[in-house]
Amino acid sequence: MIVLSRLNGQLVAINPDLVTWIEVLPDTTISMVGGEKILVRESLDEVIGRVIAYRTSLGKIEAIRPGSPVAALAARNPSRSSTRPPPPRSIFPALQNEPPPPRK
Repeated sequence: MIVLSRLNGQLVAINPDLVTWIEVLPDTTISMVGGEKILVRESLDEVIGRVIAYRTSLGKIEAIRPGSPVAALAARNPSRSSTRPPPPRSIFPALQNEPPPPRK
């Protein structure tokens, strides 16, 4: 669960796995799976940072793709990024980023 502040200052804990999307209209609005909408004081970046920290603590974020918006946010908040080692290389050449060896 992540703890956020409603507009009136009341704290609310939400399950980030039940969030369908987050939008800024101008207040940050979190839409939940059941259709409920929650307006919070935190910015979009703060909410995303808390979701990343929550999922990292559970081991749900294995790697962040370079160039993605999440990678840009993790770069701004290095303490919240994953510290796991990179996954092992594939033994299948077709799945690697390197060209296959020349045929003989």
